[in-house]
Amino acid sequence: MKFSLPYLYRLLFPFSILLFLLSCQQQSPIKIGLSINLSGRGGAAGEHIRDGVLLAVDEINNDGGINGRPLELLIRDDQNNDAGVKKADESLVEEGVVAIIGHSYSSNTLKAYPFVTSHDTLLITAYTATTELSGRDDMFFRTSVDCTLYGKKMAALLKKNVQSVVFLMDMTNAAFVKDYANSVKDHFSGTIREVQFESREPADWTSIIDELLSSQPDAIVLLTEASMTGVALQKLKAAGYGGDTIGSIWTQTPGLMRHAGNSAEGLSLVTFIDPDNNLPAFRDFSKQIKERFHKNATARSTRAYEIVMILADALRRSAHINSTELKKALLAGRYNTLMGQLKFDQYGDVVRPVYEVIVQGKQFRNNGEI
Repeated sequence: MKFSLPYLYRLLFPFSILLFLLSCQQQSPIKIGLSINLSGRGGAAGEHIRDGVLLAVDEINNDGGINGRPLELLIRDDQNNDAGVKKADESLVEEGVVAIIGHSYSSNTLKAYPFVTSHDTLLITAYTATTELSGRDDMFFRTSVDCTLYGKKMAALLKKNVQSVVFLMDMTNAAFVKDYANSVKDHFSGTIREVQFESREPADWTSIIDELLSSQPDAIVLLTEASMTGVALQKLKAAGYGGDTIGSIWTQTPGLMRHAGNSAEGLSLVTFIDPDNNLPAFRDFSKQIKERFHKNATARSTRAYEIVMILADALRRSAHINSTELKKALLAGRYNTLMGQLKFDQYGDVVRPVYEVIVQGKQFRNNGEI
């Protein structure tokens, strides 16, 4: 049987269109969003997060992307306020991102959570510890441990030689600091007091220090970011305080040494970031951060890089590129990252070790797993 050329054209044309469309779909980018604070108070920390994400996305795309499709990163500044969080996340959802990495404060993540997860978009963060989002079967994942585990580990550290403790709590991140303090109370039988302040407002440090020291505590836990921790440590030293000082992961940045100087010496931190990380992947990452951004790797940039690599791994294993399939893939994976091994439990909460880190010689040093 012979076919005329026009007939063959008509016969093959639909198939050629289908192949063209499939080819276009194969090469179309997979959009992910980054929604963090870049210009509000604490925005400098957001720059480290952005650097880690940018490095990871470029590395993934240079290696062929996600099964041949490039990652497209859309960055939004949430300005660390309600209006900024809303505007940033609405913009990313409208752009059709499959996942949003955000936010850099627990309070902002809580604000974002209802909107993002109800719009067929996965919300994933490396910076949110609030237990308000723990144990939920939803579209929320995190690579940071939650306050329940922090509370247990902090209490274990305090029990070694502490009977009384005072918490200095910066209420700009109330969802984190209140949750953290309450979790410690659940596991520590000694005396606990709280001193709250708002770092967005002018601080009366004379009154704050007087209140911290009024009961002569064995230890002071600083639930504050690096600059406020630095100020508090200097003020405490000037007041003659000689007890233990303990901080959280919130202050584990190089900026602490700039703000605290020698006053940071001996400070303990409860954290899942190992400052003595010697894994080859971490050494390579640190070198690339230095070469590209002329900065040292930080806890924030390291977590940012890690979370993008985890997303990429799960996206490659997803049956389809959507939030539902991405969730399934994330839950099914075990991840060997530049920070070590981790996995997610059935609710998307991370399972990983926690350490005591001590400041020695103006450097963070790992004092062992708690």
